[in-house]
Amino acid sequence: MNRAITEEEVAQRDYIDKRWMDCAEVNALPFLHYLQYITYRGLGERDKQLHALELLKSYLRDTRHMLNHYHTETALSLLGHCYEMEGDYERALQFYWELLSWMVTNNAANWHVQRIQRLICN
Repeated sequence: MNRAITEEEVAQRDYIDKRWMDCAEVNALPFLHYLQYITYRGLGERDKQLHALELLKSYLRDTRHMLNHYHTETALSLLGHCYEMEGDYERALQFYWELLSWMVTNNAANWHVQRIQRLICN
């Protein structure tokens, strides 16, 4: 995983940041929904694929359990990736822009935004 766009961003990291910034962490439940989405996509089971996407979206919207939501930024990134695979680049960009509003530097969403912008322009 590469979160930084420039060497200057990498230089901003302290020792602890450098140890964990090349990793991604996500809660098991949103990751399960993401894996279901990908699996059903590969199997051609569109109804189940869309159901898994809805479960991932509802997980992120569920305010009753917000105290138990960890690594929300990674779950949002997974949701954005699902919308990329759907071909809904505008919605994917919405999620990536939201992630960038939390943290501009050392954020993998920078790469996602650049990639989608290239896809839209071509």
